[in-house]
Amino acid sequence: MTVHIQDSPAYAYRRAGETHDLGALAATLSEDVVFHSPLSATAGFRGKEQVLELFTVVFDVLSDMCYHSDVGDSRTRALTATARLGDREIHEAAVAEFGEDGLIRELTLWIRPLPALTAMMAALGPGLARAAGRPAMSLLVAAAVRPLAAMTALGDRTLVPLVTRAR
Repeated sequence: MTVHIQDSPAYAYRRAGETHDLGALAATLSEDVVFHSPLSATAGFRGKEQVLELFTVVFDVLSDMCYHSDVGDSRTRALTATARLGDREIHEAAVAEFGEDGLIRELTLWIRPLPALTAMMAALGPGLARAAGRPAMSLLVAAAVRPLAAMTALGDRTLVPLVTRAR
């Protein structure tokens, strides 16, 4: 049986991300999906409800999501994409693992460059705290993460050119 790319579960996931369609995204996830965050080794999201909460916040802060690569087989797909977070371009790589039912059971994400990753952390942290019903925690998260985002942006803009210029 031939499967056209537009009929694949990975295509449905990519399309949902590009269009910020939370309902379409939900249709690609298994009930017990696990999302491995690029921001923290301890922050994981388990179950469709938690993952959709996360993507609700993500869709609020990212724009211009565009997938460029999709390689693998029916069980495991490696995807690459770019998106915008304000004026920053973000590069994303993801591995999606699909169950027998064609739904995503595990999703692992990586983001580069470092200034974009820390800007993403600063943008998502407060929104996730509010979504978790802890609005006061959003202020603490913002206060803790914003200096890191500022330092990596400054370092990338100012220090990196000093150590990487042509010799």
